[in-house]
Amino acid sequence: MKIQVSTPIMSYMKLLESQGITDIEELSNKLYEHYQQQVNLGLYSNGRYTESGSGVKATVISTHGDKNEECILWCMNHYLGLNRNQNVIDKVCQAVQKYGTGSGTSALSGGMSTLHKQVEQKLQKLIGKESVLLFPTGFTTNIGCLSALPGKKDLLIFDRECHASIIDGVKLSGRKWVTFKHNNVADLEQKLNKYKNEYENIFVIVESAYSMSGDLAPLLEIVQLKQKYKFLIYVDEAHTFGIYGKNGAGYCSHLGIVEEVDFIAATLSKATASIGGFVAIKSKYIPLLHWRASTYTFQACLTPADAAAILASLEEIEANPQLIESLHENNHYMRNRLQDLGFDLGTSVSPIIPIFIPDTDTLLAFNKELYARGIFSVSIFYPVVKPHEGRIRFILSAVHTKEQIDITVNALHELGLKYSLISRQLITAA
Repeated sequence: MKIQVSTPIMSYMKLLESQGITDIEELSNKLYEHYQQQVNLGLYSNGRYTESGSGVKATVISTHGDKNEECILWCMNHYLGLNRNQNVIDKVCQAVQKYGTGSGTSALSGGMSTLHKQVEQKLQKLIGKESVLLFPTGFTTNIGCLSALPGKKDLLIFDRECHASIIDGVKLSGRKWVTFKHNNVADLEQKLNKYKNEYENIFVIVESAYSMSGDLAPLLEIVQLKQKYKFLIYVDEAHTFGIYGKNGAGYCSHLGIVEEVDFIAATLSKATASIGGFVAIKSKYIPLLHWRASTYTFQACLTPADAAAILASLEEIEANPQLIESLHENNHYMRNRLQDLGFDLGTSVSPIIPIFIPDTDTLLAFNKELYARGIFSVSIFYPVVKPHEGRIRFILSAVHTKEQIDITVNALHELGLKYSLISRQLITAA
């Protein structure tokens, strides 16, 4: 690999390690030198932060030599904007007054309160499974469940684009695992047919919507494979829970396949504007996860304030269905404008819109100029995604305004022409 200033840190680290540089001091020194070069040129977008927390607009603080900017934010997962909802904030303040701040210990050691139990009961009723188990984060939900559920004679098969938390959980299980091509049901079936007689149980693990590509999993087709093969399905609804299905019950509910899906997991840090995660399951799995999922057994519960935010957010979603409608209207509006201009959005469908920019130098320069125009997101490149599949994501919210979308699309149009990503002139919004 040719090393340039724009070479991503992770790629540079892999190259150094391939050259036998593994000493922590030498490796860190070289990485830091490379990092400083990127910072000095304003190419390192990952280190910027907001002055006043996440929302759809904020002052972004830069430590990179370029100035702080008042920006429209496109990298937050608060799909419904409920982190700024006054009813949610009020309920959180009330909970802190009544329950205090931290939970103090893990769930099995007495850390749960009535608020936590109310969250589990609300989620169980909403999704329609026998039981729900609440975890401190979505990340630790996947690590805990996937490291604990499979037995010694089981196989795990997962989509190649699955989140790091899924991959880590699978590896920590110590069981045999294989991947299948992204959203490729034929490849999945080939794997199921190949291994069907070799293992006691096979787990198929997918996400309902993929965070880097914004596309939806072919869940109906995967579920139909159960008619031919014996396997268990684990679906991570991190990017669909709260924004699909009645009252935000999720994509599995939207498709009517909750009963066929064995494990439905999700995070509570996105649509429900808090932190935490859960898995919705049959009650028989509860004791197993209590004592084999170390991220449940040995990690402190999410705080009472977090639980109050989740409950209040679920109440807002149920009382205001226009929130979800507004999110999907914004997605449709921005997506259509970008497609009309000729941007490459891949196979994205969900409120995550990636614009693909294969060349890393172009990607970083493009994003730097976006920031200077008051539009903030982060560059995504190898090894987070495949080589030559670099992109910038635009994550829609129900509370993004049409004006903010238009400002962003106009800036993207100008830069798209400048960097030869598109050739079409701007189509005026209706």
